[in-house]
Amino acid sequence: MNLDLVEKAIALKPLLRERARDAEIARQTPRETVDNFIEAGILKTIQPKRYGGHQTDWETVLSVIMALAQGDGSQAWVAAVYSIHALDVTMFPEQAQDEVWGENPDQLIVSAVAPSGRGERTDDGIIVSGRWGFVSGVADGTWAEVGFMMPDAKSGEPVHHLCLVPAENFAIEDTWHAMGITGSGSNHISLQDEFVPNHRVILRTDQRAGTAPGTSSHDDKIYATPYLSVPPSVLASVVVGAAEGALEEYIEFTKARKQQGNPVAERESIQLRIAEASAEIDLARVLLLRIASDATSGMRSVGKLSTEMRARMRRDTAYACTLSKRAVERLFEASGAHGLYLSEAFQRFYRDVKAGSNHIAIGWDRCGLTYGRVALGLEPGPDEI
Repeated sequence: MNLDLVEKAIALKPLLRERARDAEIARQTPRETVDNFIEAGILKTIQPKRYGGHQTDWETVLSVIMALAQGDGSQAWVAAVYSIHALDVTMFPEQAQDEVWGENPDQLIVSAVAPSGRGERTDDGIIVSGRWGFVSGVADGTWAEVGFMMPDAKSGEPVHHLCLVPAENFAIEDTWHAMGITGSGSNHISLQDEFVPNHRVILRTDQRAGTAPGTSSHDDKIYATPYLSVPPSVLASVVVGAAEGALEEYIEFTKARKQQGNPVAERESIQLRIAEASAEIDLARVLLLRIASDATSGMRSVGKLSTEMRARMRRDTAYACTLSKRAVERLFEASGAHGLYLSEAFQRFYRDVKAGSNHIAIGWDRCGLTYGRVALGLEPGPDEI
């Protein structure tokens, strides 16, 4: 783990908390925060060294994001999105990687991988049109990875593809009005008859399997990490970090609370709530860091992760979010009127934990089911691991 990068993330925590209310009102992360991320170099934790990155490990990626989320969930969510998409870019052919990072290693890549677009083949590329939602951090994004359906060249059946498009070519729609992760600016984008050259197109199935064309251009097998094994845990890191921030806030304001002149902190029920919530949040962190450690060592030592391990990673990612939700719910129930003020950080952490956990890639119903199927010797199902 690169402790220097983690320390830089920790140092930004007070700034993120200070800007959290403004980010929520604006419904997007302040540009000053994005600049702070870039200057600290913490968005390039997994980015290849040959393209100006740190090429560290998954433990560093998750630890950085959890540290940022202790300051604010929304701004940390945007950092998570920008960070993890370095893996996405490495899966495209080398020519595409050169186009993205060749002149500027500080590119900010966003995504909407759901197949909400449609593609048509041409002699040297494709024509893509569509409209995509939930594009976090898009206001400052410089490239977008979007998903679309296009007939397979051989079978003619519709197949899920991904492509890279520069920011100047898509339109942004202001649609993000949400109850949590509000400052992420997760708006819609659209494209109309956009030409994309072939080297900026890959199959979603190859991305999920870690077998996309770009993986062969890197000696480090961490860039062949199957996509649904670790990237969802980067988003879950926001949830866990925000839960840590909520616990910290709860302890601080509870120390000062009094009821009829008696310190609330003297109540055994409050002490037990803090003990149980802190244990759940600590366990959530441990689960995520185990995913990161197993993925880093597995990819760099043998170059693959077993189906069973990938299913367990899906389970643990979602369960870390479940534990975080239980913890903040327990604290919220005993926060009193203090926990309701929109100007206070605690209720924002609470909403961010709940909202972040709703992401389709880290929800318990889906991920738990995947693990259960694999444990019983059944196929995990399409697009699950």
